Amino acid sequence: MKRIKVFLLQEIIPSYRVPVFNRLARLENVELTVFYSRSSKAMLQENLKSAKVIEGFQHSEIGLWELGANSYQFGMLWRVLIGRPDVVISGNADCLDRLALLVLCKLLGIRVLWFQGGVPFTDEKKISDYANRGRLNRWLGKYNPKRWLMLKADGLIAYSEHAKNYSKMLGFPDNKLWVAPNSMDTEALESYRQDWLLRDDELQSERRRFSPQGQKILFLLGRLNKERKVDVLLQALVQLQAKGYALSLVIVGDGGERQCLEAMVGQLGLQNVYFEGAIYDEKDLSKYFMTSDIFVAPGACSLAIKMAMFFGRPVITADFGLEVHDVREGVNGFVFPLDDLQYLVDKLELLVQSDTLIKHLGAGGIATIRDRININTMVEGFRRAIFAEPEAPSH
Repeated sequence: MKRIKVFLLQEIIPSYRVPVFNRLARLENVELTVFYSRSSKAMLQENLKSAKVIEGFQHSEIGLWELGANSYQFGMLWRVLIGRPDVVISGNADCLDRLALLVLCKLLGIRVLWFQGGVPFTDEKKISDYANRGRLNRWLGKYNPKRWLMLKADGLIAYSEHAKNYSKMLGFPDNKLWVAPNSMDTEALESYRQDWLLRDDELQSERRRFSPQGQKILFLLGRLNKERKVDVLLQALVQLQAKGYALSLVIVGDGGERQCLEAMVGQLGLQNVYFEGAIYDEKDLSKYFMTSDIFVAPGACSLAIKMAMFFGRPVITADFGLEVHDVREGVNGFVFPLDDLQYLVDKLELLVQSDTLIKHLGAGGIATIRDRININTMVEGFRRAIFAEPEAPSH
């Protein structure tokens, strides 16, 4: 079989993508190079940076041009022109530099695959509004030249089945769509889990630190910004503690809202709320998942909900974010309407009253990761797209 030369364009290379690219680079008959840039000003505000250690695959940094709130990687055009890959994979399909890249690749006979996260909503009207956002869509609808050009790509790799269906709604034919479930390095997580099990005394010590009187432990992981809606969770905790439920809340993350949230804890008179700061090492994070009982994402949910599922923790999350579509009601967690405080309180109360339900949803999460969302299924989705093979039947 012919060796396929693949250029993959990223804004940055976050640490959770390094294992995926390592696996892609080891695929038979694939020659992978990942191109990336420095973090934009907007990314730096959210502390989004490339991994400190990038190894195991070819990578090359290209220039970043920032214009207002937008950033562009037009240097990729030159790399493609001189490198002549067989396949180019890129996100941000509707950005000007990506569309210019698409035109160049079409002229050179190079396959282009978009890698897209989909839409952060579950409500059909919100999804439709999101698809038709922007003046060109409002004015021109399906005749929008930007969307027309985006659909000229040779295919799209989606984060999830939901993202795939959204792409079909935009106009991509089914035979040009592949799913590569967005995943962390599940094999590394398993090694961390086994290591912590051998250090059970440390785990129990940590649990006693957060649960001195045997409280159930709620866990939240993420950047502390307004989109995370941590204030909603604190208000829910007030109601639950007022009802007599013994609960602790552990928060791992940092951000512009941290001081306000710490002040809010004092103003509300909450007990047993622990701010642990930013932690990025997945082995250290594993300890927090293993010592907690319930994972809560009251705002925009992230890849952390899949880590929670891996460790068998039930997930309660708002109906907003690119990962929410993998939370199945009553199977591995609960989804509540964004900002619906009472719904969140009710679901948390349901869980803290029943260890059986906690175990049931936790087992559902483990099965979700084992069967559908792991590093193997993600890499396989990319492989099928690169070689233009039919997608495997979905579970």
